[in-house]
Parts: sequence; C-alpha cells; structure tokens
Amino acid sequence: MLEVCLRLADLIIVKLENITLGYYTTPRGWRSLFKVKQPVVFNVNLNVVDGEKVVIIGESGSGKTTLLKTILGILPPFEGRVYVLGKSIYDLPAKERRKITRQIGYVPQDPYKSLNPRVKIETVMKEPLEKSNLTDREIKERINEALRLVQLHEKILDYYPMQLSGGMMQRVLIARAIVHEPEILALDEPTSALDVSIQAQVINLLNQIQRKLELAMLTVTHDLAVAQYLGDRVVIIHKGRIVEEGETAIVLSQPSHEYTRLLISSYRASI
Repeated sequence: MLEVCLRLADLIIVKLENITLGYYTTPRGWRSLFKVKQPVVFNVNLNVVDGEKVVIIGESGSGKTTLLKTILGILPPFEGRVYVLGKSIYDLPAKERRKITRQIGYVPQDPYKSLNPRVKIETVMKEPLEKSNLTDREIKERINEALRLVQLHEKILDYYPMQLSGGMMQRVLIARAIVHEPEILALDEPTSALDVSIQAQVINLLNQIQRKLELAMLTVTHDLAVAQYLGDRVVIIHKGRIVEEGETAIVLSQPSHEYTRLLISSYRASI
C-alpha cells in the first residue's frame, strides 16, 4: 500500500495545498501604501496527475482564473503551498520558480488580445525558445513541428496576427504553448472567443495534441460542453471554493451539489 502511495505521489505534477489567494486592495480614503488582502479563493486543495485532463469549471468571478495564475507562478497565495513538478514554487527564488513554471505551456483566453498585431508569427513562435540552448536549425525544426501539430503550414510564419482568422490565431497560441515541449498544458477558456463552428475543431485538436504528447492538461472554463470533451475529471468551483469534483461523466450525470445541478440545468436550458 505504501509503495502504491509513493508511486501516486511521483505522478502528481501539480498540487495545491490549502490555498487561499486573491489580490491586495486599497481602502477608500487611505494612502495607496496601505493595502489589505482581498481573498477570492479559499482553502483549495487540488492534485493534477501526469497525463490527466482536469477541467476547473465555474461562472465568471468564481476564482478559476485566479487559481490558474497561482499555478503559473504569477500570483503568490496568501496561505498554503503550490507544488509544480514536486517543487514548492513560491519557496524558490524567482529565477528558479520561472525555470519550473516554464514547463507549463499556457494558452490565454483571447487570441485577439494576446497576439501583438505588429509582430509576425515567426517572432511569436520564437519567444518561448529565446533562452534555450537550441541552434537556429533546432529552433526552426521545433517551430515547424509545433505548427504541424496544430495543422498550420509554415508559410504562416511570415504573416501578422490580423491576417489570420480567430481559429488560426488560437492554433498559433496552442503551437506557441507546446513549442518548448512542456509537461503541462494550461488553458484559459480556450474556445470562448471562437465561433461555434470553430470550437469543436479546437477541442478535437487539443485532445489529439494531449494524447500525442502525453501532457497533463488543465483547463478553466464556464462551459459545460468544453468540460465534457476536455476533462477526465472536473472540479466545480463556486465563490472561490471547490464544491464538487470527480470523474466528468459521473459528476455531470449525477451531481451531488446544488450549484453543480444549477450549472447543468442552465446549460440544458441554453441548448
């Protein structure tokens, strides 16, 4: 039994341990130097196992994107520890923390806002590889392979973002996220900025990439349809607290929490 537990611990590549986090605000009438903590996520515990697909789902303002920020090394928690690849990242110097979190490929929510319209796609794709020890030839091979995985032709490297469709820009963001061969893929509302006709294509593409590269995939979304297709396991978050989690098919067919039932009811009414 102990041996099984040790093997499982080795497989956990993201671990949130009693996390409370949020932002600092300045009370009205006080000097800007005086700030108070404004928690938005409370006492969260969460594990992501190597190769697993986990979806954190909740409405706007529920704290799901805030949780993603702390995993990415952007937002230190007020309390608790964040482990990525076995390291408590906020106990590390900033340089060491960045080295660990570089193993997370991040796909932001809105491709229209995330890509600089004045920068060619070639520059976008090279950015994650700037501090690598790869030769120019190896960098080119990495970029071309990432583009093949997202089903884009290398001629796109000479384009500017605004010459592309929304779906193509999202594919570029996915390619940029995997070009440095991360161990974890983190997605923030990966289909919310896309037309309905393109959403299914991107979801299928993400599943193909996850299987081929054997990545852990962590997605935050408000969309139950995305959760159904991108999650082996779902985590339901409401007002900064995890209220339910489990195997996707079971949670969505047999919800135990009132909030989960409300989400499912609202989703069914919208289709």
